[in-house]
Amino acid sequence: MMRTMLAVCLAGACCAAGAEGVVETGKVFGTPRRVAETSPRIMATCLEGNRLYAGGGPDFYVFDVAEPLKPKLLGHVDGLAGVRQIAVRNGMAYVSAREAGLWIIDATDPARPRVRSRFDCCELATGVDVAGDVVFLGQRQNGVEFIDVSDPDHPAHIAMRKTDESQSVKYRDGYVYSGDWGSGKLTVFDARDMKNIRQVAYEDLWGYGDGVWLKGKYLYAATGHHAKHRDPATLPFKGVDSETLRLYGGAGRGAGCGHGLDIFDVSDPAHPKRVGRADYPPFYERGLDMWTPRTSANSDLVFCAATHNGLFAVDCSVPANPKVVDRWTSPAAGHPEWPSWCIGSVSVGNGCVYAGGMGSGLVVIPAKGAAQETFEQGPPPANASFREPYPTDDKEFWTWKPSKPGQARAVAVAGDVVYAACGDAGLHVLKVRSEGGFEKIGELSGHPRVFDVQVDGTRLYTAEGLDGFGFYEMDGPTGFREIGRLPRIGPGNNVALCVWVADRDHLVLSTRNGGCRLFDISDLAHPKDLFRFGTCPGWDKYMMDAPIGGGRYIAYNNAHKSIAWFDLKARPEPRPATTTKYNFISLSNGLCKFSEDQALVTIKSGYALLAPNQGDPADHSRWQVKELPGPKTSGIPRKDPSGTRVVKTCRINREVALYDFADPEKPVLVKYWKVSGNPDIAQFHKGKVVIPCGHQGVLFQK
Repeated sequence: MMRTMLAVCLAGACCAAGAEGVVETGKVFGTPRRVAETSPRIMATCLEGNRLYAGGGPDFYVFDVAEPLKPKLLGHVDGLAGVRQIAVRNGMAYVSAREAGLWIIDATDPARPRVRSRFDCCELATGVDVAGDVVFLGQRQNGVEFIDVSDPDHPAHIAMRKTDESQSVKYRDGYVYSGDWGSGKLTVFDARDMKNIRQVAYEDLWGYGDGVWLKGKYLYAATGHHAKHRDPATLPFKGVDSETLRLYGGAGRGAGCGHGLDIFDVSDPAHPKRVGRADYPPFYERGLDMWTPRTSANSDLVFCAATHNGLFAVDCSVPANPKVVDRWTSPAAGHPEWPSWCIGSVSVGNGCVYAGGMGSGLVVIPAKGAAQETFEQGPPPANASFREPYPTDDKEFWTWKPSKPGQARAVAVAGDVVYAACGDAGLHVLKVRSEGGFEKIGELSGHPRVFDVQVDGTRLYTAEGLDGFGFYEMDGPTGFREIGRLPRIGPGNNVALCVWVADRDHLVLSTRNGGCRLFDISDLAHPKDLFRFGTCPGWDKYMMDAPIGGGRYIAYNNAHKSIAWFDLKARPEPRPATTTKYNFISLSNGLCKFSEDQALVTIKSGYALLAPNQGDPADHSRWQVKELPGPKTSGIPRKDPSGTRVVKTCRINREVALYDFADPEKPVLVKYWKVSGNPDIAQFHKGKVVIPCGHQGVLFQK
């Protein structure tokens, strides 16, 4: 294909910062123009009428596109922390922001958009759509959450339905379609009635799943990464190879060949039928990896944002044989191995498309055959006021729930008192009753949202969302005197979500957006930021609960990449120690202190015991893993500090397993539970487990 480099110099609302990209054929795409008023990092776009909404990082923008090629900035709001996708209905914007949850923005006055609320979703908010009073929020391996937004100031959880890895969602005529990432699946839910949400289809995609879109009887599913569920002999390209691929599973015949567009006939939503496939050139890059399709009103073109592969125009006039007719890329300075900056989203306007790029910013590209369409959703779901009951087996657990809706996200046990961080419902103080169960005896007043809690002696540490991190001196179990606070850590307006006590003088804090930070808290009134480590923790909590090796070494699970050790007793101040390269664990596994000189790490459904600061073997081999008895489940472990039992919780699969490690070489399964909520890290009270279990409440083993 002929490639033409296009450099443009524009006035008014648009400008060019050097070359504005490469158009391959010119059959569809014209001269691109970068919109000057936005950040260079735009992840999401959404078009409704003459309003274009765009966002990236902390920023949300509203443009007038009555003149499609000349977007005019109307309004802007910041502080959102990690915009991923945007869905808009009647000027109300619903923004998924990954670690920062769901934001509802009132843009009915486009010159003055304002945040109405932030909702504490189950985990990593990625895909988003809205119909009537219900938001559908894709949260990767946790599934799709259904949220009542009839009161935009007080969104409320309805229910959660598990998927393999929901990356993007789309609703039409009572059905929700989810593009599932690593498993390469299309999952379909019957969501006509919130009282009866059920999965009705589960189909193979030919790559990792993500964006889905519908037009007429067809569903378009954008895919990427590796070829899935496909005969390698049918692939049009040779697979790619790289050091990263070899490290994380090998470069096979289909490596990098999953990029493209799948087409399904969904005349019967419960029985999708594969119709056709368009393949894009192979490519592989970890990190920014998402794919989005959008259709045009008056043509058979489908425009597909394909991350570092650029933006494709696909002619789907013959659905059984779709053809790529043009491609636009925005080359990234300093990254010749990338065809393009990450193109995270695309919206189709009249005579143009709007592309959001993580480096190229918001770009408007003239496009032949592009015409804005109004997506007809059909009737919205019934019974948005329904709330999933989350039952508990009363033979196994006592249960406590806050009166205000919220998730039990964390517990800290101090003697016979349990401090329960319940997200949007705040922090509650529970006393363990002698006859069993809990009695509420207090709460942290003045701080309505608490997402994590730790207790160390008479000090209590909290993560309080938009209010930052709070440090308190306790006078008895229910008296709290604030002695320090960090409103924000790192750049931007981040949401305080996780806190760990490393030792008396050091605290680890995280917004789950860009890793963690170690602070010196020897002077709590003036905490000292020592260093940042790790990448985006994402779903679960990854810090060990306590150091080993004489209180010197503590480890962190940089999920799917490494295990990093830190030397807390290094002088003049703590510093990173050993980091593994060949031994790493998943996001649903973890580490804990097992003894003064051993850490226990869960690896898939097994475990290993590590010495302080233990790294990779010299020959780069894997650690010896022993299988745990009972069901094959992953999970984050915690050990009873006064006994031999270890509890392991898995938020994703809603599983809890309890083991006796009296013989570390032959642990015994004591109990295994499937719970209805999403269990976070458990603690012990006199040999019994206490589990913060999401919307199910706080569970206490009988």
